[in-house]
Amino acid sequence: MTNITILIIGAFLSLTILYLVRKGKMHGPYATWWLTVATVAIILSIFPQLMDWMAARLGVTYAPSLIMVLAISMILLRMLTMDMALTRKEQKIRRLTQKLAMLEDKINRRD
Repeated sequence: MTNITILIIGAFLSLTILYLVRKGKMHGPYATWWLTVATVAIILSIFPQLMDWMAARLGVTYAPSLIMVLAISMILLRMLTMDMALTRKEQKIRRLTQKLAMLEDKINRRD
């Protein structure tokens, strides 16, 4: 039953992301990230033994704990990339504000 629920969640997530991309509410890199998450969820729901195999290879005795560690790691990675993007945007806004102030000053000096 859990696998069916995960499959439904993955399919719903995929359809939602595709809808948001089509409506222009989400851009490519972000959509790619979320579609990857949805695809992994669908694959793991169809082949749950894959997670058991991976857990055994990594020496994890309880496979669901590996899922939680991977999920938390992915969330932290996503947060890091979001912070990096936010920092780049803030730097760009600061530079644009400074350039605008210099242009306004140049225009005011001409008058």
